[in-house]
Amino acid sequence: MASSAVASAQVEPRVARPTSFKALFYVTGVADPGLLPRVIEPVAKMGHVPTRVHASRESGDGSEVVVDLRLKGVNARTAQLVENALRATVGVRQVIAVVEPDD
Repeated sequence: MASSAVASAQVEPRVARPTSFKALFYVTGVADPGLLPRVIEPVAKMGHVPTRVHASRESGDGSEVVVDLRLKGVNARTAQLVENALRATVGVRQVIAVVEPDD
C-alpha cells in the first residue's frame, strides 16, 4: 500500500536558482578627489575586481560625479553588501542598483 502511494505521488520539478549574478551600480556623488577610491573600496574588500568602472563629472558646474560600476560573477549576498556599502559611503548622494542572473 505504501509503495502505491509513493508511485502515485507527483514529483514537482525543481526550479534552478541562479548562483551567479551581474550587478550594475550607478552612483551619483559630490565631485571630490576621494570619492572614486571610496566607491571602489567595498568591491576590493570583498576580493572582486569590477568589470567596468566609468566616472565622469556631470552637472553644468562640474560639482557632481557619476560612476558606472559593474560586477560579474558575484553571488546575491555580495551584490547586496556592495549596494549597502555604497549607500553608506561619504559623498554619495544616490545609488541605483540592478542585480540580475548572469547569462
